[in-house]
Amino acid sequence: MQKKQDINKVISDIKSTNNMKDEIISSGITSFDYILGGGFQVGNKFQIIGEASTGKTTLALQISKNFCKQGFNVLYIDSENSITKELLKSTGSYNYYEHKDDKIGELVIIKESDFDTVSNKLDICLKSNYFKLIIIDSLASLVNNCYVDIENTKSVKLVTNNNTNYESRPLNLFINKFSCLANKYNVIFLFVNQYRNKVDPLKGTILKEYGNKIVRYNSDIIIKLKKEKTILWQDENGLFNENDYSSIPATHAKLTFILDKSNKMLTGTCIESYIKFGYGIDDCLDKILNDIRNNNNIEKNGKYYYLKSENIKLDGFINLINHIVSSKTSKIIDDISDSFKLDDEGKLEMDF
Repeated sequence: MQKKQDINKVISDIKSTNNMKDEIISSGITSFDYILGGGFQVGNKFQIIGEASTGKTTLALQISKNFCKQGFNVLYIDSENSITKELLKSTGSYNYYEHKDDKIGELVIIKESDFDTVSNKLDICLKSNYFKLIIIDSLASLVNNCYVDIENTKSVKLVTNNNTNYESRPLNLFINKFSCLANKYNVIFLFVNQYRNKVDPLKGTILKEYGNKIVRYNSDIIIKLKKEKTILWQDENGLFNENDYSSIPATHAKLTFILDKSNKMLTGTCIESYIKFGYGIDDCLDKILNDIRNNNNIEKNGKYYYLKSENIKLDGFINLINHIVSSKTSKIIDDISDSFKLDDEGKLEMDF
């Protein structure tokens, strides 16, 4: 009888732990939650991979902000030393950086790049049980201590093609260690990775992410970012247009999220969104695209968009956006997003 009670207690503890790790936390980004199946599952490891200038850091900071808004603390390892005060302010993350309000989460940024230092600080932070999300941006910028310890002449090594961290053993050990600890301490790890050019004798030059198979297979879900050629300009009236603005920088770029490795049936799933340079995924456009995907208020037929609530048909995505942002009386504005606002002059206000 005692043995059976002990077994039942063990099984009960296991089920309780598993239920706790089934928790899913929203990223706060509609398209990202859509492709993740609702959000980030606690205890899992995620990767964001993309080429340079695809918005990986901006996206990671936007996710950090949204976690903090929900009351979760975020640890951000900035191994590239690329996060500035201006970037924190533009993404809306600055309010959560070194804040004193207990009602919202805190964003803590550590600027370190060598494996030993990052590993030691992560150990301390994990044992504190203070953080729910840990972001490492990026894996490609983590280096061996012997490369940066220039004061110790005996241990300094030159960085050559033979000893870079593309597929280094320290990176493998690092990923192995914190993949186990993510599950043990009930936290989410988000690794930001990037591509490098690799010469293949048969295929020629190909894009390959940093790290070998261990880095890949220790990630539960991988999201690939692909920047499309489509770019948009937002003028002073808050309208998006396709006019010739080649002399000035574009304000938005089209991104494609590609799901990899989560589920073989779902691998290759693609959805589209738009990123506003320096700010993150545009919440308004993101929710309009989500409305189109789910065939809620907007029905797409070829290049035409039918607005059910207004019973009108518009030619092209740009005309659809222009109509919505310029129509004060449109029900779609309220239906799509609370952050979609127009001021007294009819100009678009973005809530970042």
